Amino acid sequence: MSSAEPTVPVLSPPVRLSPIARAVRIFARPATAWDDLVERGQWLPPLLASLVLWAGLQALCFDHVTVPMMQDAWNDAVSAGRMEQAQMDKMMAFFSGPTARWIVVGQQAIFWPILTLLVALVVWFGGGFVLGTKLRYRHALDVVCWSGLVSWPAIVLTFALAWQRQTFKGIHLGLGALIPEGETPDKLRTGITMFLDFFAPFEAWRIAVAVIGVAALTGAPRRNVAWVLVALYLAFGAFLAAVNALFNPGA
Repeated sequence: MSSAEPTVPVLSPPVRLSPIARAVRIFARPATAWDDLVERGQWLPPLLASLVLWAGLQALCFDHVTVPMMQDAWNDAVSAGRMEQAQMDKMMAFFSGPTARWIVVGQQAIFWPILTLLVALVVWFGGGFVLGTKLRYRHALDVVCWSGLVSWPAIVLTFALAWQRQTFKGIHLGLGALIPEGETPDKLRTGITMFLDFFAPFEAWRIAVAVIGVAALTGAPRRNVAWVLVALYLAFGAFLAAVNALFNPGA
């Protein structure tokens, strides 16, 4: 008599999601948006979409927000004796032309991917080295690019408020709004305000989606992933706030 050999179920690969379908899941059901990214990434579509949004808003607000904000800063510099009036006039003439717009937008178009790659490096370090999982850099890039979609409402809201006020100064979607604006530049106030802005509802949403993504791609417990990513997020925010305070005018 021959015994029947046990049948081993064949696991079918996860269904490949389109960028639009994945984007919908990121907002509605983020836990279901990652399975097919384990073997094959899809970070380029969200990166390009976010870049177009960011650069497009920068171009749209250039004449109405960026130039007036720079003009106010130059007026303060002339009043304080740090800049000559003739120098300000030359700068205003240059930034009133089309070349300046493309230079500023081009700089922002370069800055966005670089920042994304840097943040992915931080996530890769947290997931791959601190947690000791098999998280690859490409996985971290997928997590950063796709979780960044939930920041779009905050980006649009920031530019809408800037358009209304004709300046980006004083716009805070986080706890930085609790720090009063000073009459004179202050490096310490600048650094603290920027750091507190990292405590914001949309930032918390983005971190939560990133935690879900890293846990899904590595199999690590979400609680462990959350502890590591939140700690690295705060450390990264403190670093950026310190750099921002260092290069801003003030005592």
